[in-house]
Amino acid sequence: FFFFFLFRRMLVDSLKVLFDSSTVRVYKDAEAENLAIIMFTRGKQLNSFISKQYKEVSEALEAVDKMPDISCAILTGSGRFYSSGHDLREQLSSQTAGSPEEQRKLLQDNINQNANRLIQAMIAFKKPLIAAVNGPAVGVACTTLQLCDIVYCADISTFHVPFMQLGFCAEGCSSLLFPMVMGLSKANEMLLMGKKFNAVEAKQCGFVADVFPKSNFYDEVLQRARTMASFPPNALRQTKGLTRDAMRQLLIDTSDRELTLLLDRFTSEECANAVMKFIMEQQARKSSKL
Repeated sequence: FFFFFLFRRMLVDSLKVLFDSSTVRVYKDAEAENLAIIMFTRGKQLNSFISKQYKEVSEALEAVDKMPDISCAILTGSGRFYSSGHDLREQLSSQTAGSPEEQRKLLQDNINQNANRLIQAMIAFKKPLIAAVNGPAVGVACTTLQLCDIVYCADISTFHVPFMQLGFCAEGCSSLLFPMVMGLSKANEMLLMGKKFNAVEAKQCGFVADVFPKSNFYDEVLQRARTMASFPPNALRQTKGLTRDAMRQLLIDTSDRELTLLLDRFTSEECANAVMKFIMEQQARKSSKL
């Protein structure tokens, strides 16, 4: 992972910061000044999505979309993970004693403020958005990749949505987009069986456009993104509109259905038991390594 760290350090030192927060930073590329790089910065925590990260990544996307001098953007992670997905521990620690109705209201508010806001920001993003998956992408970080316009990944990347293991359901419009992109059978291997796809498998089924060695991953992505950034910005935005606008409302409706069901799943005894079992198994694995 030294190459990732070295390149990121060189990249950060040479770029102008457009947006900065505790979980995400937005840079203007040094060579193509109309290219923005949106980077998750909680690398030590595997870029897991806590409430603050949902909020700040959404704000970053909304801000970049309104910047008149930016024509396209890259979304990527720092450290060895793209993102480990939704932070289960934060969700469990935020749940307080109360009636079932109060618990449901708290979860509803969390979903609206967190996952829903991020998904809506990605659906609404009008400029070309390139996902540069630098390592494992899990859960919501994996499902929302198909809301990007092009997905590239490093050869060490994996793609995993362990929703059935946790008693959850599909989200991030994956119930619609995964079958469209991969075909129903491959999509259900990921969504229903929880199969973890490696980079080669992801490319074979069309989940990613291309795979690059980790040693020069960012160079390869930047080369392609800079080429895109050299094109007339209105042509890029309007052509993206042709590919996305017709299904924008369908994506919104799909996400609404997914998140409504997700709330039901979160408040079910089946889900609570599955989550506790998952966390206990994780703790047991960590203890066995000590």
